[in-house]
Amino acid sequence: MLKRPNRPGWLRLNAVPRILFGLVEVVMLILFVLSARFAYRSGGRQRLVELLSAVPFGLLLEQGDITIFGSYAYNQGFFIKLGSVPVAIALAWAMIITSSMFMSDRLGIPPRLAPFADAVFAILLDLSLDAIAIRQGLWHWNIPLHAGFFGVPAGNYYGWLFVAFGFSAWTRWVRAHGRPGSAWPWLQWLVPVPAYLTLLVALVPFIVLQQRFFGGPTGGFPTFLFTLALFVVLTGYAIRTTEGQLPRPWLMPLLPRLMIHGYFLGAGLLLGIFQQLPVLLAMSLGMVVIELSLGLQPGARADDREGIRFRQ
Repeated sequence: MLKRPNRPGWLRLNAVPRILFGLVEVVMLILFVLSARFAYRSGGRQRLVELLSAVPFGLLLEQGDITIFGSYAYNQGFFIKLGSVPVAIALAWAMIITSSMFMSDRLGIPPRLAPFADAVFAILLDLSLDAIAIRQGLWHWNIPLHAGFFGVPAGNYYGWLFVAFGFSAWTRWVRAHGRPGSAWPWLQWLVPVPAYLTLLVALVPFIVLQQRFFGGPTGGFPTFLFTLALFVVLTGYAIRTTEGQLPRPWLMPLLPRLMIHGYFLGAGLLLGIFQQLPVLLAMSLGMVVIELSLGLQPGARADDREGIRFRQ
């Protein structure tokens, strides 16, 4: 059984009925099916395989991180799990990463800069949700709620950047080198392995700096903030030089992102989290505003019909 640290945030765990976990899992499955349908209709077999291959990647990185680092654990209330990982989390990872890649593609960001942008688009979600999720009891980090960023370690945010970066970079490499009728689908199914290795390699300097200069497991924010700033600068430069535009946020494949934002905003309000910690409300709303503003970039409104094809 999952051990509950002696801290006030875990009082929320008893207030969350298990049916909520089942509801989250059902909604994630429905959204994933809709995402798969959109991927196939808009990008054919290639985009569908990219989405599907992101699911084992999500399972690999979660189980690998839990096994290697042991810094967090998921609530036992989830119904469907593989090992220690709820399947709904892997589905969420797949939708977050591939929707971030969709955003870069539709904005017209060059492939060499797209992985950096994909990482920034992905972390917009985690910056708004993680501190709320641990207070709701969906998962927990092995640091006190007053440590890190309201209970979330810097390593988590740093890791999010390279989770999205690694999968995007290797998937885009397969796109560039694969040809219809070749073995590219099999190469895409292998992407989770080098993508996860990319994450592990990227974590090495972070861990070294964290241990030597930033106070161990609860530190490391200077390294994360420097890396995030670098990624944001590259993303901002790429967006300024493009003329693309996103579809409306309530359409696929952006709908899952909007619903994730909405779910955690609702949880923060209903559980009184924002009343106790208004800064988390400001953070969540800020990330929503940034994400929605991406759809207001200059340029002609992208065709919102599902039949539109991705630009290669």
